Amino acid sequence: MGITTQYLRYIPSTVLGLVGTGNCICFITRFSQTAKYVAVPACERVIVWDTRRQTKVVTLNAEVQGNVTVLKPRPATGGSIDNTHLAVGYTDGSVAVFDLHDGQPLKFTGHQSRVSSLAWDSQGMRAASGSSDGHIVVWDVVSERGIVRLKGHKGSITQIRFFQHQNVMASSSTDSFIRFWDLDTNHCFRTLTGHRAEVWDFVLLRDDTRLVAGSSDAELRVWSLHFNEAPKITTDDMHSDEPSNKKKIIDIKGTVASFDNNQEEEFEDDASKLEIKRLGRVQRSRGDRVCGLHTNGTVVACHGKSAIVDLFLVLPDEEVHAKRMKRLKTSRKKARESGSDVSESEAQQLSDEIRKLPSLRGMNKMVGVDVFSSRNGTVRVAVLHPGNKLSLYPTTLTATENTPAQAMSTIERPGHRTEVRAAAFNSISDQFVTASGDSLKVWQRGEVQCVTSVDCDYALCVVVVPGDRHALVGTRSGRLQLFEIGSAELLEDIQAHQADEETNTDTGIWSLSLTHDSRGFVTGASDKMVKFWKFELVQDESGRAGKRLSFIQDSRALKVADQVTCVRCSSNGRFVAVATLDMKETLYFADTLKLCHELYGKSLPATCMDFSTDGTLVVTGSKDANLRIYGTDFGDMRRLLKNAHQGGVTDVRFVPKTHLMFSCGHDGTIKQWDADNFQRIVTLQGHTGIVRCLAVCPKGAWVVTGGQDRSIRLWERTQEPLVLEEEREEERTKEEDEAGATATQRPVVAGEEGSQAVRPSITTHHTEKAADMILEALSVYREQLEAGPKAKPHYLMQYVYHTSDPLKFVLEVLRRIKSSELEEAILVLNLDRVLELLVVLKGLLVRGWDVELATRVLLAATRPNLPQLLGSAAAAPVIHALAPLLSKKTLELQNLVGFNLAGLQHLKDREEQRSETQLFVEASQKVQKGRQKRKKKERAVKRVLLTI
Repeated sequence: MGITTQYLRYIPSTVLGLVGTGNCICFITRFSQTAKYVAVPACERVIVWDTRRQTKVVTLNAEVQGNVTVLKPRPATGGSIDNTHLAVGYTDGSVAVFDLHDGQPLKFTGHQSRVSSLAWDSQGMRAASGSSDGHIVVWDVVSERGIVRLKGHKGSITQIRFFQHQNVMASSSTDSFIRFWDLDTNHCFRTLTGHRAEVWDFVLLRDDTRLVAGSSDAELRVWSLHFNEAPKITTDDMHSDEPSNKKKIIDIKGTVASFDNNQEEEFEDDASKLEIKRLGRVQRSRGDRVCGLHTNGTVVACHGKSAIVDLFLVLPDEEVHAKRMKRLKTSRKKARESGSDVSESEAQQLSDEIRKLPSLRGMNKMVGVDVFSSRNGTVRVAVLHPGNKLSLYPTTLTATENTPAQAMSTIERPGHRTEVRAAAFNSISDQFVTASGDSLKVWQRGEVQCVTSVDCDYALCVVVVPGDRHALVGTRSGRLQLFEIGSAELLEDIQAHQADEETNTDTGIWSLSLTHDSRGFVTGASDKMVKFWKFELVQDESGRAGKRLSFIQDSRALKVADQVTCVRCSSNGRFVAVATLDMKETLYFADTLKLCHELYGKSLPATCMDFSTDGTLVVTGSKDANLRIYGTDFGDMRRLLKNAHQGGVTDVRFVPKTHLMFSCGHDGTIKQWDADNFQRIVTLQGHTGIVRCLAVCPKGAWVVTGGQDRSIRLWERTQEPLVLEEEREEERTKEEDEAGATATQRPVVAGEEGSQAVRPSITTHHTEKAADMILEALSVYREQLEAGPKAKPHYLMQYVYHTSDPLKFVLEVLRRIKSSELEEAILVLNLDRVLELLVVLKGLLVRGWDVELATRVLLAATRPNLPQLLGSAAAAPVIHALAPLLSKKTLELQNLVGFNLAGLQHLKDREEQRSETQLFVEASQKVQKGRQKRKKKERAVKRVLLTI
């Protein structure tokens, strides 16, 4: 066997620099404190911020390969106002429900595209998720499984709402429809077609009797909802996919925005149990499309793509009734004067129920908004800005139009406002610096926090000056800025490269490189000049004693043929490499600046390059998505690595003292390569968008990357060995799983084709692994039965599950499978294995072991295969034996649960009576003590009088 190279694995360590990304934000109530905590998405994680202290409370991570798209807290139940769980949707179609106490996630997989909306029912027992493919899945959070998948919308689901007092759910979509679903029968019984464009959001108000929806115009349409006592649902309604002609009468006639009910057309309702009537329209302050509608029952917040939030107050019933009576009184008075009749409907106007509050103008555009109002009239509006920043705005219900909106809390320090363009480690790897278009930040690697933040120009490159006390930044305007890290002070700011007078554009310094002796540095910019600089100590002019660091330009300079994109100095001090816009790289001797080699062969310019520590290799990355490895002795190309990064390579760095290198690009991945055998070692994924920069620490133990998503990620080298063959096999398996996930869902259950309600789950690699576990357990069970009672237990039974009973072994395997994946795993089994599983379930029911789990598995296995099982001579006796046994055992379980419930209720009543008795005893004792004190005072007064 030949000698193989051993590699060590790099794993994700920490994510820094994120305040909030995505398009959603929500208030979280913790420890009975409202309007203090907010939850925001941060790429693939969720961060809960304390807005008063401006600190992180908890970070939630479900280890999902996708970014967070929507958040929805579980409503408070059980006499508490705290939110106990948080539902999170991701771009890969998965849904996670986090427990806010311990941060543990419960994962559901039921969508093939991004999750666009989430909703909880009033009890917090069910959650619904809608995706971009137009499907809605209802999940049972208690039993951790899917209930049903609802298909009917032709566009992306934009919002889902549960009704509080009806088992009904409403959903909106980009197909301009709002559908109402009966969750008892799992069908769409009513479709609202009152919009001519996409419905982006809607809310339910006034105890689910008002529906306010926003579209792509400046109006919010309001409907009145009323449920009949006896619903009439026809067969045509249950199977119709498009709204009938009667339903289309609900559509708005005309485009006049008026609240006069005389202009509303009266129409008869169809046979549905829900009556819908259009009340009018509410005018917004801007004409852009609605991006979100949020309410807590009292205040409605509506925001678009601008920096304005429109606030509307939902008036209470007493005030609405008073306004109507006042208007009706005025109408009657005018009618008596004119001699005409008074219509009672004239006093019913939408302006009586909804009153517009002064709009709230933020600092910049808003992508996520949530609102909270208290009983004392204060309103808090949480806003997530697109620049990695969130703000909390206060207002009141009595605010005037001239009241300025100033943020009471703004969280922006922990992250960059723009994309991270450059990063660099210090010499001992305990700190690293990152630079963006607005600031330079110094991060403590061990404490995982920002220790210094200072404003700077738009940075393109950065290096840490030897001594680890200063950072040097090259900007897009051609300036060099020298910062002192400890004091966050700008020491030098000079114009290093002049702008082009002909084109009148900035001359950006695209590259900085320290010389081999660390006594100077080299800059390359768009003015076709490569300049050499030297560090020096100068007298501090600020009044402090001693000298400070500065730099001066060397007498040497290099004029090249085109704009410089990258410049690097070799560690041995022999070469200076310059990459230019004319698609070539040139190696110069560092001492004489004479031409050594010219490197050709690119279709697009090189954007990055680096020398190995020994100076024998130089690697270049270009916009043509390729990496090229050259030898410095003869300038020959050792290897062309095609399609290294889709879209182009942005940065490449060698690991010090090795021939291993890291590269990043437009595809959002970081890849490690071996420059000796020209193989890709590992691919690191986590960023969203372009990865702009990377830096490797001097010992190679840490890698830091930054990119377009404003996140800064640390990658740690572990002691786990990495085998290339196993890594390639895992990548192929993952690609097959992803290809299978994008395929059409298999119609396993009879009747799924053309139906609105189908299976909620989909087949993934997790369900396939669960099916393999069931098959393995059935195989072991069969082997143990064939071997007899004296057979030696299987090693899985003995050492993993710690049991010698084959039947209990299968039960433990079923228990270890996640509840959300169990049904789909059973559907994957073929008919022979299903028959073996039924025999095992019969044994479990006979012994009374975990009747609830056995019943669920039995129903999932028999329903899709019942015709085949009844037609099989071997399966029919098992089915006929299971039927009475299942009824008997489930009835026993039901009686047991009922008895326990009655016992708990009795204990609760006794405890309440004991508490009331104890309260009465304490009150009587208090009264007696009061009487005794009063008698003592009276006796003392009598003694004084007798003495006198």
